[in-house]
Amino acid sequence: MGDWIYYIAFMKMKELAQRIDRAQSFYSSKTLQELLQRQILRGRAKEIKHYLETQKQRFFNALVIGTYGGDPQWNEMVIEKTSSSTPELPKELEGTMGFLVLNGSEKLFAIDGQHRVEGIRLAVEEHPELGSEEVCVILVRGITGENRSKDPEGFERTRRLFSTLNRYAKPVSKKDIIVLDEDDAVAIITRRLVEEYPLFLGKKISVKAATSIPVGDKQSLTSINALYDGLDIYLIDRTKSAWKKFKRFYPGDEEIKKLHQSAVDLWDNYCNYFPPLKEVKESGPDEEVAGKYRNVDGGNILFRPIGLLMSVKVVRQLIDYNELSLEEAVSSVSKVPMELSEVPWAHLIWNPLNKKMITASQNRRAAEKLFFNAVGGDLTVLKSSPDILRQELAAIKNIDLQKIKLPSYVDG
Repeated sequence: MGDWIYYIAFMKMKELAQRIDRAQSFYSSKTLQELLQRQILRGRAKEIKHYLETQKQRFFNALVIGTYGGDPQWNEMVIEKTSSSTPELPKELEGTMGFLVLNGSEKLFAIDGQHRVEGIRLAVEEHPELGSEEVCVILVRGITGENRSKDPEGFERTRRLFSTLNRYAKPVSKKDIIVLDEDDAVAIITRRLVEEYPLFLGKKISVKAATSIPVGDKQSLTSINALYDGLDIYLIDRTKSAWKKFKRFYPGDEEIKKLHQSAVDLWDNYCNYFPPLKEVKESGPDEEVAGKYRNVDGGNILFRPIGLLMSVKVVRQLIDYNELSLEEAVSSVSKVPMELSEVPWAHLIWNPLNKKMITASQNRRAAEKLFFNAVGGDLTVLKSSPDILRQELAAIKNIDLQKIKLPSYVDG
């Protein structure tokens, strides 16, 4: 491909662990070597080790391995026609199959897949039985840092290949995770709700919008990304770091069943306490109920992804900090005015002049704290206070501090 000659082969994990030099071998600078190695060892390799240890359906895509030195020998495999029924080998495949023999004196180093190689190394050290498993590799001729003076051009090509493979590798999008991931419990439950739960069936959920829903969309309650994020906020039952690790591996059918029921309970309560959501749930998408509650004048806060997520976050906070039940928390949240064009949302997350959502992070953070405080939340658990919040609101709205009043929608 281009001016690269490459060989596709496989290596056992124990061979990768033994033969592959650590990633710094094609850097000449010791400082850069140490920096790259720290990046590789900082968490990611350990996560891959855990993946290899726990995932029965483990699989890697091909590692790109640079080779330098030694005397690699290519032994072509000839396929002969043994009978009249044997198809002719296409001309373009002649010479492409065989055995690449390495005598052991070559220097091998990972150009793409450094984290996977290090994860393999860690896993094989503790679980030698993994060593017999095979991984696909793509072998190319490369120049290591210690030999750059012998072939400066080759060294530059090798380093450019490394940077190209890493720079242009596109991270998996959140939408791809939601649609495809079979390990992330939140993604699995999101898909199940979209397929089964009446509030989100069919065109009631937008798969186009990432962070907002256009006013012209009269059918969608919210976006699939917002549904995922809302479930991610509500279902978390451990520290953020532990939750992140939890979502990397399939937790088992019983755990999925439990979390799915929690999600259904959440949206059942929302439909019970918010009539517009109940109306959407009981309607067909072609009735365009969402268009009544999301319009050019703002509409209902729950029909904007920002507002829906904010409300779920406050529900979660009331459960965690105020020790309310789910129903009590949703009931409290339902007492807050939901019209964007009215107090307390106008000029905070809704601009009534240009009739657009205000998405600045400082506005959103202040709105979340105002929402929590308005339904009886203690701002000190959020490392804030009513006075601090009033100052933030005065600065955001550019009005005198004395004019800022914090609303309350709960008794006492």
